[in-house]
Amino acid sequence: AQEEQNRSESKRLDSTYRRRHSLGAPFDWRAANPKISQMLARLLIIPSTVLGLLVVGYVTFTTGIFVRSYFIPAGSMAPAVGPGEMIFASGGYYASHTPVPGDIVLFNLPREGELTTFIKRVIAGPGDRIKLERGRLYLNGVLVERSPLPPDPAAGAQLYREILPNGRSYVIAEVSDGAFTDDMPEVLVEPGCYFVLGDNRDRSNDSRFPQFGTVPLAAIADKPSIIWMSRGWRRIGKRLQPNP
Repeated sequence: AQEEQNRSESKRLDSTYRRRHSLGAPFDWRAANPKISQMLARLLIIPSTVLGLLVVGYVTFTTGIFVRSYFIPAGSMAPAVGPGEMIFASGGYYASHTPVPGDIVLFNLPREGELTTFIKRVIAGPGDRIKLERGRLYLNGVLVERSPLPPDPAAGAQLYREILPNGRSYVIAEVSDGAFTDDMPEVLVEPGCYFVLGDNRDRSNDSRFPQFGTVPLAAIADKPSIIWMSRGWRRIGKRLQPNP
């Protein structure tokens, strides 16, 4: 009986093949044998599920459980984060952690009657003295190390690696060291506040300007973790915080 059933199935497949080819249509093996089609569909679910779990695991590892997404409209933090990119951040991270110089932070300040979210890098904390002379950063009277990087035409500026006294380093962009943004007399960061700068030094509104000022700890909310959407696909998944 089984052998007769196999012969019948073989004839049906052969008939389907001949009929479709006689009409000029390609042979569709999925229609001829739906069981194979269903089996392959199930097999495809496995790698898709594994990939999804890996993505979720990576985001959780780099960001934490409380994930928030932000769209970055401007380029004040380039080259770390460019305009038009979207990032994940650890929501409410600084409610239980103290910002460390070198951290990229998200904070909310009142602007024109409503809260506006900004993204900048913490450079100094309460009690620190900070000044700028011709683009060079001084912390507590010590010149911060800065070394030039190879030219990048896409950046539209000279790139440097800046290394803070705590050993954390990051890349900044400078159009020149002679702009009005490159000089600032020494200021003392008041208690409970943080001095922040944009990495795109000549194109950032930040703590250098009195109307912006230092940022109160209570205003600092979330800690950016990775880029998850960008026009440059190679930047997707890039981690934003410096080591260590």
